[in-house]
Amino acid sequence: MSKKASKNRFAYTPTQTLPKLATIKTEWDLKRLYYKNEKDPKIEADLKTAEKAYTAFAKKWSSVDFTKDATTLKRALTEYEKLSGMPAISRPGRYFSFRSALNARDTVAQKQLTLISKRLRKAGEQTLFFVLTLGKLPKQKQQKFLADPKLAHFRYYLERVFRGAKHHLTEAEEKIISLKGSQAYGRWVDMVDQLIANRAVQWKGTEIHIPHALAMLDELKAPKRKQLWAKIITEMKQLGEVAEHEFNAIITDVRTEDELRKYEKPYSGTALGYEDTEESIERLVEAVSTKGFTQSARFYKIKARYHGTKQLHYTEKYEPIGTAPTIEFPQAVEICRDVFYGVQPRYGELFDTMLTGGQIDVFPKKGKRGGAFMSAETGHPTHVFLNHTSTFSSLETLAHEMGHAIHAERSAQNTPFYDGHSITTAETASTLFENLMFDAVYAQASTKQQMTLLHDRITRDISTIERQIAFFNCELEIHNTIHATGGMTNDELATCMQKHLRSYLGPAVSVTKDDGYSYVYVPHLRFGFYVYTYAFGLLMSTLMADRYKEDNGYAAEIDRFLSLGESDTVANIFKAIDIDTTRKETFLDALENQKADIDTFEKLTKQLKK
Repeated sequence: MSKKASKNRFAYTPTQTLPKLATIKTEWDLKRLYYKNEKDPKIEADLKTAEKAYTAFAKKWSSVDFTKDATTLKRALTEYEKLSGMPAISRPGRYFSFRSALNARDTVAQKQLTLISKRLRKAGEQTLFFVLTLGKLPKQKQQKFLADPKLAHFRYYLERVFRGAKHHLTEAEEKIISLKGSQAYGRWVDMVDQLIANRAVQWKGTEIHIPHALAMLDELKAPKRKQLWAKIITEMKQLGEVAEHEFNAIITDVRTEDELRKYEKPYSGTALGYEDTEESIERLVEAVSTKGFTQSARFYKIKARYHGTKQLHYTEKYEPIGTAPTIEFPQAVEICRDVFYGVQPRYGELFDTMLTGGQIDVFPKKGKRGGAFMSAETGHPTHVFLNHTSTFSSLETLAHEMGHAIHAERSAQNTPFYDGHSITTAETASTLFENLMFDAVYAQASTKQQMTLLHDRITRDISTIERQIAFFNCELEIHNTIHATGGMTNDELATCMQKHLRSYLGPAVSVTKDDGYSYVYVPHLRFGFYVYTYAFGLLMSTLMADRYKEDNGYAAEIDRFLSLGESDTVANIFKAIDIDTTRKETFLDALENQKADIDTFEKLTKQLKK
């Protein structure tokens, strides 16, 4: 550790008596948890098991009327649920997708993923008849099955099927859409992602890959940050020639499918798939685009004034007030363990198991994909992927992804139909633990450190709430423009991004056309309006964290929320813990926390200027 880092190290004292932790493994142990290598005979054995299971189900149920009565339907649904949760089906794909994440140049893994996807798609298509048949049931019979106590366990699953049925196509059409999915969408997105991962810039005589360079930005002082940003943008401009074709291809493909399925709005399919409603999404977007954008613009005006300028450079939007504490990975682990054990001992135990079991890949390395994620699936170990550096931001990311992991593990007590979670509730869980971790650190920080941490929390929250809704609005404009005009150029896409970045940053931050080319590396713009879930989740988790601070007994409600998995709609899961997500006022109320933080920040900056 450097003298500078050592001087700025944060002193944290655990509030819990933490059990001794065994040796931490900082790399995924794929050989122990999955396969030895790509030639492992267990891979082919799993694939054959999966294919036989699909074939057996189709042979048994495709030629009989499994909807003739509740008893027969219950048997069929029980077998279908078991099939949907078979570990052998998903194990090969998980193994090779993890290898690809660790090394974008692993062509063996990429080829195997393509071949496996082709085999399993063909096998899975044999069961398309099942959901399509359910969807075609007359309304009266649907209601009869929903009310039958024999089918109580499957009620919510059937409700989802019946809601989505009006958007089903014929079995032949569904097979065609499934068949073309990879070529028309997946491969385009993967191509750009891999190009970015493999692209590098020269920095201080060293070749640094783009994901690592992006992660480094916040660690640099303003002049160096601007220099590195310029180098990154030069690469983005060049890759934009490819991204232009990518966006036009994937959005044209999506809108064509939307028309076939008769979705009314570009995000209708997302709302349905995420177990949410269009109205709830629109209320969120309206609340953030008005009150939220006003608050974020005000914050940057205060920030610019503090720095003695009328306008900040785009890379200065996260310019710190003071120096954030240096937190090495072992200390980040200690802080998170303290928080997790404090809320529920089982959460800390889960973290310990993942740390020592090779389920968390921690540090950046050459070829490794950027960013962070959690991956969970029925019958498999939960995995967390990081690119950890010794920053407070990386500590936040660790708490965030472990929030996802804890949610996944608590949801796993449900059966396969319900052991997942909607994207919206997932983002609530992750940001909840991020909030709780922040509160724990903030409580032990000095006044000067609290000033820095408060500033950083506001910028983080703006990045998660206002920035993501700006991305939502940008994505919506891109969809509508390509659909109406037939396409957008690289320059037009950059101009669109520039416009929406300005919408939430306000006039106190300079956003140039060059900054707009950052659209190239923002992956979630490709994920069908996924970005709204970040804002939704953080706003709801803010309300939950407030209740926990007022009464630690609220931990029981937190666990209830996490344990519900995917057993009901988003609205009903929140309703179970007394949060009404159907009202715009709920989102506006949650934004009050951000306003209070900005008010406190403004007072502190004025005090420091005296």
